[in-house]
Order: sequence, then structure tokens, then C-alpha cells
Amino acid sequence: MNSPCSVLVTGAGGFVGAATVRAALAAGHRVTAMVRKPGATRLIGMTGDLTVRAVDLSNSAAVATALGQARADVVIHTAWEGIGGPSRAGDIQFENIRTTLALVDAAIAAGARKFVGFGSQAEYGRFDRRVTELDLPQPTMLYGAAKLSTLHLARQRCEAAGIDFAWLRLYGVYGPGDNPNWLIPAAAASLAQGIAPKCTLGTQLWDYLHIDDAAAATLAVAMAEQGTGVFNLSSGAPIAVRAIIERLRDLLAPGLALTFGEIPFGPAQIMHLEGDHSRISALTGWMPKIDIWAGLAGVAADLQAAA
Repeated sequence: MNSPCSVLVTGAGGFVGAATVRAALAAGHRVTAMVRKPGATRLIGMTGDLTVRAVDLSNSAAVATALGQARADVVIHTAWEGIGGPSRAGDIQFENIRTTLALVDAAIAAGARKFVGFGSQAEYGRFDRRVTELDLPQPTMLYGAAKLSTLHLARQRCEAAGIDFAWLRLYGVYGPGDNPNWLIPAAAASLAQGIAPKCTLGTQLWDYLHIDDAAAATLAVAMAEQGTGVFNLSSGAPIAVRAIIERLRDLLAPGLALTFGEIPFGPAQIMHLEGDHSRISALTGWMPKIDIWAGLAGVAADLQAAA
């Protein structure tokens, strides 16, 4: 799909969804941004051939109508309820499976040529090492199990209908405008106020990918003729959490004393989270462009500009 086409993005008001919309518009595609409620702030100011539709994914009839009206060539599904906190183990995960399959059915009925779904590194479970798509997933929480189940069920439906299917297993993503409760934005917000965040020892190695790189990779897979199957969406360059906090301190509160180890590691703490992105790179030529230090500088600058 080298020429501009019609793209529909669910969860378009979210962090990953909005970035994907922005990347698709910049590439000249006609975009339908599906949001849960009108007035999605992350979409304000975007220019290009953009249509925003407020549709509740739990309403299958409304979803089918929206897909029929959009006539999208490619559907990119970033929406998912209950991605953090206790909801990860809640019944909303079963509803996520149902709503995704209803979306797949609607995409097939509307004539879409490709469906791109968002999975998670949580599908793999605990490996504490670099993970490839050939590793056998062994999810340890309902969230990861629901994502993995959705992958299999959605892929079967797409294969039966003869449309392409891709699944992106997202690792840590960050950048300006991120949801405030995640580690990097929460620590940055605290440091911007001159308050040292409470931390673990920070010795865990985590894989963080800048949001702009994540969006570029998503679009690369969506448009690649051979872009099917499962792909790790990761930086492939894990870094100690402690180094992240220290760098944010240097940018936002130079000289502020930090204390590590105030929060103990939980019994299920993963100490090494790293995804191998060789498959997506080999297929599309995509590589991360924004290293963690430049990305953190952007996060700090965005906070300072908003102050």
C-alpha cells in the first residue's frame, strides 16, 4: 500500500492512537479517528483529511455503521479498556475480546484489506531477558491472556475472510502527552515541582520506545504488503529505571537529592524487559530514531513549556 489510502484508527483519543493518527495524516492518508467521546484533546489542531467519529466499541451496531461509512482499507485497533491497575485482572478484559472481534467482523464486512491489532509484552509473561516473537507466550495476568486470546481469535477470522492481519506487541512507550500515571510522566511531574519521587532501587532494565517511533513503526507495518503476523514493537535498548529518574532529575531539578529503595520490589517484579524488534526492522526498514536521552529531554521541555 504505497499510495495514500483510507485508514481507521480506534482509541484515537489515547496516547498511542493519537500519535498513529498524526503519523497517518502526515503520510497523506485519509483518516477516520474513532474515539469514545467527542472532544478528544489529543486530536485538536491536527491537519489533513481527518474525520472524527465518537463511537462506543461496546455498541456493535454503531461500530458496524461507522466502519461502513469509513470504508477503510486498513483498520488499526489501539483501543483497549483496563490497561493499568486492578482492571488488568477484571472482567473488562473479557469484554475487550468481544469488542475487538466485533470490530474485526465489521472491518471484514466493510471491505477492509488489513487489520492491525495492538497486543502487549504482557502476552509473553516473565522471561527476564531479550524476547523474540518465537518465544512461547506464557501470560501471568488476565490482561496478557486476554490480549493473547484476542490475537488468535482475530487472526483466525481475518484469515478465513482473506484479509491481512498484523499484531503489534507493544513494550514501554513514552513521550510528551503520555498518561500521567505511568512511571516516566509521573516522575517527571514530581521532579518539575521539586519533589523527589519515591522509587524502588531502580535496578530493573526496561525497554522504552518513544511515541513518535512507535507510531512510525505502526504505520510501516500497516502499509507493508508483507506486514502480517506478530511483531514486537520495542526499542530493543533497555535501560535501568534509576538512570531514567536521574536524567529527569538533571533536566528538571538539578542537584535535588534522590533516594532509591523506598519502595520494595513486588514478588512478581520483572527485572529485565526487552523486546527484539529485528522482525519489524527487516520487513519494513524501520528503526527507532529517538534515543532515550533525547526523548527524556523532550518530555522535560514539554513540561517546562506548559508550566
